[in-house]
Amino acid sequence: MNRLALAALLSAAGCLQVLDPDAASGNGGDDDGPTIAIDTPPIELPDGGSTADACVLTTQQAHDILARNCAACHGGGSPGASQGQPPFDFVLDFDRLKATRSSSVPDPSNPEQGMLFISPGAPELSRVYMRIWSREMPPEPPVGLPPIPMPSVSDMSLLDAWITGCME
Repeated sequence: MNRLALAALLSAAGCLQVLDPDAASGNGGDDDGPTIAIDTPPIELPDGGSTADACVLTTQQAHDILARNCAACHGGGSPGASQGQPPFDFVLDFDRLKATRSSSVPDPSNPEQGMLFISPGAPELSRVYMRIWSREMPPEPPVGLPPIPMPSVSDMSLLDAWITGCME
């Protein structure tokens, strides 16, 4: 569809401004002026640095959520941290989470094998995410022990975005 036909269609639909479909790419549709590319502003990181890659911050935030809500029982990898609850004691080892399958829960898409702990791009096929989402984890503590904080709705949204768009 040419620009004139698009303008007529948008005008008939009540939209009075013709949108340039190439504006975000910086290619511009007109040859009568300079093209200005849209730059992503830097994303501030907690350590004071910055990045243009949103997944850097999202991954750090996912790490913080799992460290706060899961690592005390499922391994934290730091001195003094719990040794974890075998066979799952590596919640902060993202490479291992993507490569390891549950020995007790079958994969919904292939019951012949165990469910991946993290299935990149598919939170609904990720054991860690589904246990948190269904409120199975963290569990109620034994009487007399302080509760482990439950991830918030915002935490769940961030974990979903991390698994969907930032895990490779």
